[in-house]
Formats: sequence, C-alpha cells, structure tokens
Amino acid sequence: MKTAIVVDPYSTGHLLAPRLRARGYRVIAVQSSPDLAPSLLLSYVPGDFDELIRFDGDLAALAERVRPHGPSFVLPGNESAVELAEALGAALGTPGNAPKLTAARRNKYMMIERLGAAGLLTARQTMVESGAEAVDWAARAGWPVVAKPLDSASTDHVYFCDDAPALRDAVDSILSSRNFCGTPNRRALVQTYLDGAEYVVNTVSRNGRHYVCDVLHSAKRTLNGSPFVYDYYRLLPPDDERSVQLMAYIRRTLDALEITDGAAHAEVRLTSRGPALVEIAARAMGPAGSTTAIGRGTGHDQVDLLVDAFDRGSCPDGHYRFLAEAMVLYLPVLVSGRVEALPDLGVLDRFESVCGYGIVPRVGSRIAPTLDLTQVLAKVYLSHADRSVFERDWAAIRGMEESLQPVVTS
Repeated sequence: MKTAIVVDPYSTGHLLAPRLRARGYRVIAVQSSPDLAPSLLLSYVPGDFDELIRFDGDLAALAERVRPHGPSFVLPGNESAVELAEALGAALGTPGNAPKLTAARRNKYMMIERLGAAGLLTARQTMVESGAEAVDWAARAGWPVVAKPLDSASTDHVYFCDDAPALRDAVDSILSSRNFCGTPNRRALVQTYLDGAEYVVNTVSRNGRHYVCDVLHSAKRTLNGSPFVYDYYRLLPPDDERSVQLMAYIRRTLDALEITDGAAHAEVRLTSRGPALVEIAARAMGPAGSTTAIGRGTGHDQVDLLVDAFDRGSCPDGHYRFLAEAMVLYLPVLVSGRVEALPDLGVLDRFESVCGYGIVPRVGSRIAPTLDLTQVLAKVYLSHADRSVFERDWAAIRGMEESLQPVVTS
C-alpha cells in the first residue's frame, strides 16, 4: 500500500488525510514539536492516521523509523510543519522543496530580502531585539511601520504603528510572547507600511510548474481598536486586472523562493507602485474550511489540487476559472467574559448563499473582543452564481453580527 506522511495535520492540514486515504494511501502523522499551540492540536483526528510519531529532534532517527514504509511524499499540514516536512522529505529522497531555502520560506525577514535580491518590489525592513532599536530604525525609515513576529501566522501579534510609543509597546508585546505555532519570539520584524488593498494568492506547484488556485480580496477593517480585524476573503475573477498583476508577481515569488513542489499561501499588497509581498507560506491556506468554501467558486479546492499533484506527480501550469461568487466572511467577537451560551447560527440557513459556517469559541471558554484572526467568533461560507443574491445575503449577515454574540459572564 502507498504511504504518505503529514507533518502537523492541524488546521487545514486535517483535511489532507481523508483525501489521501480515499486515493489508497496509508497516512502517518508526525507532530513536529511538543510545544505547539493547544488550539492547533484540537483539530487532530486520530482515526485518520495509521500512526502518530512525536518528533524528538533527531531527524536521522525519524527518517529511519518511517523509511521501511516507503513513503511517497511528505506534506506540511500547518505553518509549524514547513521546516520539518522539507527536511524529512529531503532525508527520504521524496519530492518536495529543497531545504536550502527553507529558512527563507519561514523567516519573514529572510523572505523579503530574497525577493528584493531577485528584483521584486518589497517593503524596507529590519530585525530588532528591543523597542528602542525599532524606534531608532523607524525614525530613519519613516512612519508608519508594521511590527510582527519573524515566523508566525494568522495576523498573530501584528501591529500598525504610527509613532514611537506604539512601536515600543508592539515590540515589547512581541518579544514577551510565543508565536502562533508556540515558539518564543526572540526578535521582532519591523517593516515600512505598504499602501494599497491586500490580496491572497493560493497556489500548488509540482516540479517547478505553478497552478494558481485562486486570487482573493483580503479585506480587513478597524474594529475594537485594531486595524487588522479580518472582514472577508472574496474570490476575484482571474481576468480581473488585479488578478493578472498579482498572479504574475506570485509566480516570480515562487521561483525566487524555490517553491517548486507543494502548496503556497501568499499575502500581497497591490501598492501604488505595483504588487509587493507581505508574506508567503509554503503550505495550504488556513484556517480549515476556507479552501473548501472558495473552491465552490472555482470548481476545485487547494487541498484536493495539492493531493492530486503529488499523487499524479504533476500539475497544470495555469490558473482557475471563475464559476461563482465565493467568500469567507468573519463574524467578530464584540463582548468579553466567560461563554455561558453560544449564538444559534442556524438562523443563517435561510440565506441562499450560505453553504456552511463554523463557530470558534466553546461554552466555558474565555473570550475577548476580536483583534486578529486568532479571536474570531465564527466563519461563514458563502457562494452563489447570482451576484445580486450573494451580495444581498452578505450585507444582511454583516448587519446581524451584534445579535449573534455569545452570552457571557464576567
């Protein structure tokens, strides 16, 4: 029987095993670290795997343990998995991105430096170990700036700063915390602010050929005092002028970072000077469910395309078709306290465009008003071929967000 390995099969990664098993693979799970965020581990589905191996830091021993199974390939299921998945794949001689640039595919500073050296438009940046160092650099580079961890995800500890006190506080907060994957932040990244709207480009590559799965408008809004609250992801047609520019830029980005095999999830600003990368991850888009929802508008799903590319050994060199409107809509938390009762999202079933939804908090958990993607109340998935129906439903749901809050106590 064919065997596949999924490192950190959490978040979107939990979708990989069922699809691999449907193609006749036995699937081995590898947990990359004992220090992963508990919120990630909640999405693990034990019944999807033939074995779970907890990595103890000995790559050679791990490779020897799984080698007798003759694995066909190793896939990262989550951001935390990228480094180990690429290293293990190389040790086993299976298809994957060469480890030479793994660090640049995870470390956001190295990533942007690599793109700048390749002639691509990027922000100016620096790495710092203190708030004072950050303020000194920003005073020379110019305000505003953005501060964030070097290798996290989901807008975790991302701050927009337009003065010295805000930047000092942001850097102090980053350096005193762990990133989304559970690793302590030793340094912070500070970058000049990129103007323009933000977009997402999701891809799958195999043998250096790149297929663009979708281009999404990634809208954020200012809410609860944060400018980084996710509003929605909305699918754009591939022939939209913005999509054309973004797809061309991301193909060059993939080549510059030598992402030859696997999924990628890129965030890009379309600035007044053209596209400029915010960051790219060498794994599928998260959170779980988003790729499936967007797939209703394209006729395919990034996870399915990823499995297909590795199972077949190839992928097309092209881009998606636009079949219907599609969106992931985020409902924010507007209250704080201990959750006593969750809202009934069943009221959304009456909308023609709604094709699913998922609520994040649990009864008994403590919640606070949404500041970033790690604190949302719910995700609502919409898709419809009729744009007017789609936009009517979208507006109605957004207008309901205050009435869809949990019941909380202090």
